[in-house]
Amino acid sequence: MEAVIGIAGLLVAIAAALLAVAPQRAARQEQSLALFVRVRSHLKDHRAELSTACADGQREHRADEELVLLTRPGWIPPRPLPLEAVRMSLREVRPYERLDGRAGQLDRYWPYRSGAGRWESYSAAIESVDRPAVWFNGPSYRLLEVVPPPSDRPEAGLDLTFTLGRYFDHLDTTEALVYEEALRAVQGAARPLHGPYRRSLGDPFALDRRCALPGVSTLTIRVEDGAAYFFMHHREAGKVAVAMNTTHVVPAGEFQPHADVLPVWRSDLDLWRNTMREYAEEFLGAADAAGDGGVTIDYARDAPFSRFERALEERRARVRFLGLGFDPLGWKPEICLVCVWDAATFDEVFASMVERNDEGVLVVGTRAAAGYRGIPFTEESVLGYAEHAGTLPAGRACLKLAWRWRHELGLA
Repeated sequence: MEAVIGIAGLLVAIAAALLAVAPQRAARQEQSLALFVRVRSHLKDHRAELSTACADGQREHRADEELVLLTRPGWIPPRPLPLEAVRMSLREVRPYERLDGRAGQLDRYWPYRSGAGRWESYSAAIESVDRPAVWFNGPSYRLLEVVPPPSDRPEAGLDLTFTLGRYFDHLDTTEALVYEEALRAVQGAARPLHGPYRRSLGDPFALDRRCALPGVSTLTIRVEDGAAYFFMHHREAGKVAVAMNTTHVVPAGEFQPHADVLPVWRSDLDLWRNTMREYAEEFLGAADAAGDGGVTIDYARDAPFSRFERALEERRARVRFLGLGFDPLGWKPEICLVCVWDAATFDEVFASMVERNDEGVLVVGTRAAAGYRGIPFTEESVLGYAEHAGTLPAGRACLKLAWRWRHELGLA
């Protein structure tokens, strides 16, 4: 009888302990969720300040001192280059290029799930707590190596090596640096660039330690009667997962194949094809064409891509490579381009141009007879955006370099 009473007492004690722990677990979960939401909100409202502080703290990594992007010698050419000067290859990932587990150091940053442990990654936490309108784990090109030109031939261009990655891997191992910086700011950290995860990565250019997926940013310029105009894009919070509430050149997006099938992985390793798809999405409001499989694009026949191709072949549009750099806040690789359009061709190709798309609002300037004229390509306007902290670093670089080379581009 005493044994039964003892067991019953033990069970009562265990039940009481569980009842006492349950409120603590619920409070811990609520606090972690509240902190995650607060940090994401801070990031949406204060990315410019975070980016500026990180750029100022990494001047030793800015070979081109006029740009806020992190660059190495040879990454910014001496003049705009044709896209053929960027030679790209795709290979299977090698053992030393696999991710080495450093992202596990971020585990304590993610909120607790109901009745379980923490979310296992940044992407999982975003999906659960702050999922944007545009959201999918598409295949993307992961940058592995950058080989600059010889110092005596700076116009020889770059050699870039890629493998195939996934967008969420980038969020979890590279964009997580942005979250870490915002978290430290919310918690009152005095010094930027000193988060434990960033310090564990060490060198921003060590591409074997994380999944770094490049963005392709293109400054669009419309030329009418000798006068040049350009377009910008305001990225709205709630519509995009990263770089929320910022201004950028347009079009811009991840460097991705449009379908997750082997032939397309290789055929879409092409900066112009990537830019054409972004034009279709951001200027014409077409559905996102990247990453979901299905029918593949025939760029020579399918509209609007065939019109883009024809304009380039007939030199009514000219696209040039401006340079490569890394975002100072998130260490994301950024490929910077410029595309210059004759006004008549631009107005025809983009006759159905939208002012609002799935990611935000286009800044289109005044109306032209057949559409939108754009913002005047003047020193005041170009450098106004280029020197404003609210413009993304890759966009600032595109604008600075286009203004630097306006004579070479035929804009002055």
